[in-house]
Amino acid sequence: MIKKKAYKFWISISLLIMALPGYSQLLDSAAFDTVPTYTLQQALKKDPLNVYKLKLKKLQLKEVPEEIYQFKNLNALDLSKNKLKEFPPRLAEFKYLQELDLSVNKIEIIPKELGQLVHLKEFRANQNEIVSLPPEIKYLVELRFMDLWGNNIGSLPSEIVFLKNTLKEIDMRVILMSDSEHKKIQELLPDTKIKFSKSCNCGF
Repeated sequence: MIKKKAYKFWISISLLIMALPGYSQLLDSAAFDTVPTYTLQQALKKDPLNVYKLKLKKLQLKEVPEEIYQFKNLNALDLSKNKLKEFPPRLAEFKYLQELDLSVNKIEIIPKELGQLVHLKEFRANQNEIVSLPPEIKYLVELRFMDLWGNNIGSLPSEIVFLKNTLKEIDMRVILMSDSEHKKIQELLPDTKIKFSKSCNCGF
């Protein structure tokens, strides 16, 4: 009887520990809204496992700082308004990432590693120089919103159809696309709100 009570006690303690910050890596919506957002300087003074949101906005960054990869439990990462020229494949290490903001950089290529961010709900990459998205985007089955406006994308991969039941909105304004490409995207994502600018006579 004593052994049974002791066993239950340690099970309870274990569950409590697992509920502490640093163990609950993938935050639910309530926790996501309440955890603080840190700058890099602030985050470096914290337990790395307790850093869930990181903001590196307007820092003139040309590369992603190596220091951020210690924050294994990141759920949100803001790298907007820098001078990044590439999407580092190592960002795929943040397997709990729910929001990623790469807006207003100089990125041209989105690598296949994007598809490893399977919990991503919001992806913002407006005002870059992106020419295409990888087919691996099909693995982002929790994606709800994608902001691509002001890029050089000529089309979306047909694999985007795998997101038709979850993707609620895409912003594709200020992108030169033909009417036929608009129609194709709308057919692939019939229930998604898609924002287009006026189509062009692009010779497609």
